[in-house]
Amino acid sequence: MKLLRRIVRLVGLFCWFVVAGVYTMIVNRDRGWKGRARAAQITRSWAAISSRIVGLSIRVHGNPGAFPGGLVVSNHQGYLDIPVHASVFALRFAPKAEMRRWPFLGWLVGLNRPIWIDRSSRQKSRLVADEIAATLSNHISMVVYPEGTSTDGKHGLLPFKSTPFEAAVASGAPIQPVLTFLRSEPETDKPLAWFGSARLMPHLWRVLGLRKLVADVYLLKVVTPERDEARKELAERVWQSMNEEYWRIRDGGD
Repeated sequence: MKLLRRIVRLVGLFCWFVVAGVYTMIVNRDRGWKGRARAAQITRSWAAISSRIVGLSIRVHGNPGAFPGGLVVSNHQGYLDIPVHASVFALRFAPKAEMRRWPFLGWLVGLNRPIWIDRSSRQKSRLVADEIAATLSNHISMVVYPEGTSTDGKHGLLPFKSTPFEAAVASGAPIQPVLTFLRSEPETDKPLAWFGSARLMPHLWRVLGLRKLVADVYLLKVVTPERDEARKELAERVWQSMNEEYWRIRDGGD
């Protein structure tokens, strides 16, 4: 049964990715900010249908429509975050540059017109911060994962890197903190998070065989950067509120 489920989902994903990719290339040839904004909207449709194909149910706790747009900040548990968060908001992503080399998926993610993250030098980090600020200034929402790497999602949040918050300070854009929790039904001992030294393809193969996936997405209170607030102070303030809420939810809160 699991093998058949995997095959059906893989075929479904491949067909849908081809259709979505070709459609995006045809209808969205604008290389400017209008094209980036439209890519974010198209990605939302792509993510919603992709989630249905793989049996991923997304439960949102809060009202996404109340967020006026800006910087979405979330904990990070691997590639499943992409369809989850893109289903909730129309977003531009900032994935690691290594994802460009992923077969097929790297090409598809590239259609979102993302900001590829390369932390090999301060100059490149500076360019990333400038591009995030420009994105927010053009009223396109961004999602960032300031932990800097994916985790198992079960032991709180890693300290945030402050670079993504510089864009919010510069533009004054509101910040939507998000906490995401992944599980399967029925639950298994192995994590849904893709982190550490786990290899991508074996992990994806296992996940595709699960009957149902559930992502609980909690939208926390929107944070507004304060006047003259340094990016490190803002990053710490957002981390403190998110980590506190993380443990409240994990300990049985609403």
